[in-house]
Amino acid sequence: MIIDAHLHLPVDYPDFPAKREALLAELRKNGVDMGIVIADSVSESTIGSTADCAALFRGDSVIRVIAGISPFFSYPEQLRFCRTLLERGEIIGIKLFTGHEHFFCTDPVLMPVWELAAEYSVPVLFHTGWDDPQYAAPPVMKALARSRPQNTFVYCHCFYPAAAQCFAALGDCENVYFDISSTADDPAYIPQIKAALEAAIPAMPHRFLFGSDFGSCGQKAHLDLAASLDITAAQRENLMYRNACAVYHLQPETASAG
Repeated sequence: MIIDAHLHLPVDYPDFPAKREALLAELRKNGVDMGIVIADSVSESTIGSTADCAALFRGDSVIRVIAGISPFFSYPEQLRFCRTLLERGEIIGIKLFTGHEHFFCTDPVLMPVWELAAEYSVPVLFHTGWDDPQYAAPPVMKALARSRPQNTFVYCHCFYPAAAQCFAALGDCENVYFDISSTADDPAYIPQIKAALEAAIPAMPHRFLFGSDFGSCGQKAHLDLAASLDITAAQRENLMYRNACAVYHLQPETASAG
């Protein structure tokens, strides 16, 4: 079983149905059984807004959806819409695009997101690393995790490319999980990221989720990185699907992209 816990709709297709079919074809090609599509935080996007993605995958047995949300526009309306989707079971988490948008993960304006996620027992995800990494840097994330033990947080991209720094700083934050999407984006960084993952996964075997960031990065490259890791069979199962099932409350036994 493989669950890709970090997907986006691809951009190079004419409409959302075509994007959906291209994404599902990629899963089938790579032997991925189930995926989680993350919506953009804006109302109109080539990768789909929350409304677009929720509608596109409504009732789908293979794909689940995570809402994107921004505190910078129509925030109360976005929060109400996320609540409606959570009540319907149409989203399984909420993502904040720290770095892409300029707000810190500890900003009190985000309190309604943390409270909504805690109420429905879904995780809050953060974009990390890359450009403008200060907004969800490990020390800032650590402060949030300690102040909100009732929440589960997913630290997407492992503060790419500084994965070892990320794991060292957040290792004692049990409510923070690590999504390895984007970590195979640049071959030049793969040796150092591979070493960091091989050191951290045995120490925190229940806190790593496989993800590829497909739509922006290659799914096959991330599968190859995961396959190359020198970890036990049980740790690999945790990484590839069991941890995603636990964090996102998934029951994937009947799902298959084939």
